[in-house]
Amino acid sequence: MTEIILFGGTAEGRELAGFLGKNNINSIVSVVSSYGGSLVSDYPSLKVRTGILPEEDMRQLFKTEMPDLIIDATHPYAASISSTIKTVSTDMSIDTISIYREGSSSEGYICFDSLDEMISYLNTRGKGKTIYSTLGAKASDGLSKIHDYEKRVFTRILPLEKSLHMAIEAGLSPGNITCMQGPFSEELNEAMFRHTGAEILLTKDSGKAGGFPEKVKAAEKLGMEVLILRRPETNPGITVEEAEDLILKRVRDK
Repeated sequence: MTEIILFGGTAEGRELAGFLGKNNINSIVSVVSSYGGSLVSDYPSLKVRTGILPEEDMRQLFKTEMPDLIIDATHPYAASISSTIKTVSTDMSIDTISIYREGSSSEGYICFDSLDEMISYLNTRGKGKTIYSTLGAKASDGLSKIHDYEKRVFTRILPLEKSLHMAIEAGLSPGNITCMQGPFSEELNEAMFRHTGAEILLTKDSGKAGGFPEKVKAAEKLGMEVLILRRPETNPGITVEEAEDLILKRVRDK
């Protein structure tokens, strides 16, 4: 019997997966990519499933496994999957908790509610400037709407075939694409920004776990302009530590 289904190839998801494994709690860890699955610690009590999980497939998984608890530790910007998890678990009366990743202060930076707004700004106020995007591969189509993007847009994405394909299909220059797994140190960020001659940094508010402080410190050191894509509005959730305490209490009370 599966006690917990954990969603998330995030740092928080991996931390919770390790916690579940160490406590011998039968669980399924659901991640999108095989690469994400390879980062999950190996424990006898953990099963890792990979791939996108549409709503009907999620319903079937929950029906088959009948978990006591669902944990949503997906990325703060993965609003669609979080919404699906909430809908399905509510419909099936399965307890669910969401993991909250603390954000960073955006004071002093220019923030946008959507990628389209950010691109519009770049095409008016950022003309001719070299841009370094850490928004991820899914932003590739949007980046291709920037004037002269082939020459002046650099992007850093996950080292996945699918991610690289998205960037190439969008028309981004192969020589301007870096495929690496973060988070990165301030020094490495600075070296990358300096090497490309970047003048503008595009980033999400990925919080400390996502390496946000190191990115903006490096950008500030080089005098770069920092543009932030705000997080989607979601329910706040609880911390990893609070989730671990809750899980242990549920196990003891069974």
